[in-house]
Amino acid sequence: MKKLTILIALFGILLYIGCDKVSDPEFNIDESSCNACGYCIQICPADAIEFNSEGKAVIDQTKCTSCGKCITICPKDAIH
Repeated sequence: MKKLTILIALFGILLYIGCDKVSDPEFNIDESSCNACGYCIQICPADAIEFNSEGKAVIDQTKCTSCGKCITICPKDAIH
């Protein structure tokens, strides 16, 4: 099993919590909720998100590192 280190900022103090990593979550975008703002594309450090032919954001699961940055920035909560 891989080890996962989680960094938590609590009142300005950084805490490290180690735990066993079972698997990477697979994120998906609800196309009916996506407004194509592009914030997720801009913030993705793995360049795993792009617009499809309908102009909606899609995630390339082979590139996604499951960092979760796209989830936190999406104004429509379209990424789960």
